[in-house]
Amino acid sequence: MEGELIIGLMSVILTVGVVPLSLMYFLHRVKAKKLDTMVKVVELSGTVDPEMMKLLSNSTARETNYKTDYKYGLIWLAIGLPLCLGIFLESGISEAIFGSIPVLIGLAYVISGKYRLREAD
Repeated sequence: MEGELIIGLMSVILTVGVVPLSLMYFLHRVKAKKLDTMVKVVELSGTVDPEMMKLLSNSTARETNYKTDYKYGLIWLAIGLPLCLGIFLESGISEAIFGSIPVLIGLAYVISGKYRLREAD
């Protein structure tokens, strides 16, 4: 009984503490590397053109195409299908509905990519 409580507590600590902190660390490292790259470019050549600034910026408004929609859709499906199947086998159909959310997001991305493929560039 006590061992199960300790294991449950450790899993909560890992989920709530370590995963978000590691994600924040990774994002910080990416940002620091981009800034280091900009500093090196300025040190070597002295000029930074607007295209380079656009590539190195942290803007989330990047242009996407149908290939990125397919990629995101396949990632969501790869996460959602085993999750949904595992929940279905463990708890039944009523809880598997919550596991189907990533599957539906993945299908939406794949359908979006399909319709974007038909658009004129």
